[in-house]
Amino acid sequence: MALSTYSELWRQVRLRCPAASPFLCQEWIQYRFRNIVERRQWSWLIKNGQFIVSNAVTTGTVNVTRGDASVAGVGTAWDGSEVTKQFRPSYTYPIYTILDVDVPGQVLTLDEVYGGPTQTSLGYTIWQAYFTVPSDFHKFTTVVDPAFNWQLWLQIQQPEINMWDAQRSNQGTSWVVSPYDYCNQAFADPPLPRYEFWPHTFIDRVYPFLYESRPPDLNDAGAALPRYVTGDVLLEGALADAARWPGPSKDRPNPYFNLGLATHHEQRFLDQVYRMEVQDDEVADTMVNYGSPSMGTMPFAPLPWADAKWLQNHAVSW
Repeated sequence: MALSTYSELWRQVRLRCPAASPFLCQEWIQYRFRNIVERRQWSWLIKNGQFIVSNAVTTGTVNVTRGDASVAGVGTAWDGSEVTKQFRPSYTYPIYTILDVDVPGQVLTLDEVYGGPTQTSLGYTIWQAYFTVPSDFHKFTTVVDPAFNWQLWLQIQQPEINMWDAQRSNQGTSWVVSPYDYCNQAFADPPLPRYEFWPHTFIDRVYPFLYESRPPDLNDAGAALPRYVTGDVLLEGALADAARWPGPSKDRPNPYFNLGLATHHEQRFLDQVYRMEVQDDEVADTMVNYGSPSMGTMPFAPLPWADAKWLQNHAVSW
């Protein structure tokens, strides 16, 4: 059986409620679709991806000028892959993101002007500290490090990392995926969330992840109604909205306006959504939380207070 289409659905609404404009009928269908999508973590919205870390770049030296966003390379071999990665000469300076690379001229353009002193023949590091999520990202389910057979912490915020490692001098194995900011508009429009992997990793590594996605709006080019959301569910919800709409004006009432009918459609909509939830749980129960401490803590990477390297680099008294 062919799936219902967005175009078919809003036209069916208008057949029953001709007083409504096409735009209003489309809005009712889209509102109900978003209402279903945001209702819970549906199994059909879970996707996988991976963040790939490459070896840090340190070849050559750089010339930097205070108040200038351009960085000139000397003896460097930048090839353009450095765009979106991070740059800084030492731990005592901020971390900058590279917006552009003039490959023939060996010049980097940073996202902010350089704040350190003007210097020449300065050592530097280019690496990936911040990662931008996929365009349909809603939230992480899990991020794992297969090299160490554990998952990374997702609940640690930037103020906590700043307390532990304000210089971001810790490096090696990442334990935490922390919300950082939204990427520069040059990289994505609208900007997408960026996450910091901390401590920073300077060697080749891959981090697979699962995430809850956000489906496109039904009126987006190429969008289709997901197989798991049947057209009759959306139709019942949209008809409930149509039956609540009194019409464009007193002189032009909506013949379909009937609050009792609206209640009937709304109840049918909810009943069908409940059935969808039961079916989704039968496919994959994504709403289960484990309360056992051993289940909640054992699979995760260690936090910094358990790491001897961190203690050696911080003045901590017990």
